Amino acid sequence: MKRSIIALLTLLFILSLTAPASHAAPATIQLFLEGKKLSSSVAPRLVHQTTMVPIRAIAEGLGVNVTWNKKSQIATLYNDETSIVLPINGTYAILGGKTIRLEQPPIVINGVTLLPIRFVAENLGLVVKWDASAYAVRLFRTNSDVSGSDPATDPSVPAIPPDQYPALQSILADNSLFTIATNGRFTPSITTANDPDRLVINLPGVTFNGLISEPPENTMGEVNVSPNNTYISKVRYQLKDSETSTIQVVADLKQKVSYQIENTGDPSKLVVRLVAKTATNPISKSAIYIYQSHNRESWIPELPGVTNPDLAYNATTNVAMLGARLTGVLQAMGAEVYHTSYDYASIYGSQFNYGKSYVYSEKSIINQLAQHPQIKYLFDIHRDTSPRRETTVNIRGTNYAKLYFVIGLENPNWKQNDAFAKKLQALVTANYPGLSRGIYYKDTSVGNGWYNQNYSPASALIEVGGTANTLAESNRTMDILAQAINQIRLSGQ
Repeated sequence: MKRSIIALLTLLFILSLTAPASHAAPATIQLFLEGKKLSSSVAPRLVHQTTMVPIRAIAEGLGVNVTWNKKSQIATLYNDETSIVLPINGTYAILGGKTIRLEQPPIVINGVTLLPIRFVAENLGLVVKWDASAYAVRLFRTNSDVSGSDPATDPSVPAIPPDQYPALQSILADNSLFTIATNGRFTPSITTANDPDRLVINLPGVTFNGLISEPPENTMGEVNVSPNNTYISKVRYQLKDSETSTIQVVADLKQKVSYQIENTGDPSKLVVRLVAKTATNPISKSAIYIYQSHNRESWIPELPGVTNPDLAYNATTNVAMLGARLTGVLQAMGAEVYHTSYDYASIYGSQFNYGKSYVYSEKSIINQLAQHPQIKYLFDIHRDTSPRRETTVNIRGTNYAKLYFVIGLENPNWKQNDAFAKKLQALVTANYPGLSRGIYYKDTSVGNGWYNQNYSPASALIEVGGTANTLAESNRTMDILAQAINQIRLSGQ
């Protein structure tokens, strides 16, 4: 009897250690495709650490054909490019004629076939993301390879047909804020000019069919500006190029300024914040800020008992360790570095929303820039979700986690971030060929689209390896990245 009581108490103690400390997760996993919730008579579920979902709902949404052979108990998915054969309760799948081992076999529950989501979705050309805060699997379409990656080439931004060009609605100079609004999405470009000091904004693919009329030929329209405006004395606009329907807006400045593009979340509005440049004691910008928007991203090899990539998250063993490694190496090289490892889930508690991660990190950026205006370089460290074969490279007999640069196309000055990422990539791969997977260009259709890169042209979001990499492999890569960053810093680029 005594032994039974001891055994029971031991079991209760073990269960208390393994039970989650936070509030209980929802009873069922939710499934979303491009933000639209998918429904099925059987809900997605975890089976032996693998997320299993009813594949018919996804396949039909993508236009993929599904066949089910009841006698042989085999499910087949196919389109013009891919054929996936999945024997129910089998240990393998057949992809394009080749057998591939599965961690968890397909199963049938209440007559509904459930398949391992990551394997199937990625081989159908989908990006799979686990939303821990919503306890949901989120799927996104992609035209790129199995990892959902885009190559390191300039993105092909689709042109809007002329008959769909947005119209200019308003131009407002409200002291430190300069706002331009249209009735649709547009992509402006911004530059400054000296002698005289001006802010020049070009609006390609924008028309005068809105509230602001086109000025007479060979003239420029004017916007009323308060004489009390601290920064702007006059604002004019004109059709600069009729072939591309580019409207140019010129703001004459009363003083030298720097500017910051605000992320309003509204693609039909541009908000530029003006800040006076001080003539005395100019600030030398060369400091570095390192942070992690998705701070709990972790790795399966570092989490005992975890085998599902969707569960590779941890409050302590995570990418903040890579940020600390990068900080320490750079500081040893003589760089001025600031690093934060905020755990946003703990900070915001029940109000935490994973989808607002970049809003949370934006507050951290603003705070650090206010405290340390000498910061020039911003690095947001992540890890990817792609399989190990995509995120690992062996160079001269040693394994490294590959780097992957992400550029947000919603930032009007994204090309500056792109040029910065390409400099880093060139320096990294000069001595370690294959260490970079390339550059992934993302707009709001596949992500945040800004990634806070509007705060500095020398800003980069960097994925380091994936869920299957080890901390050692990732740290080796951080050491190489530190050398490239330091080289750029010393050159003043």
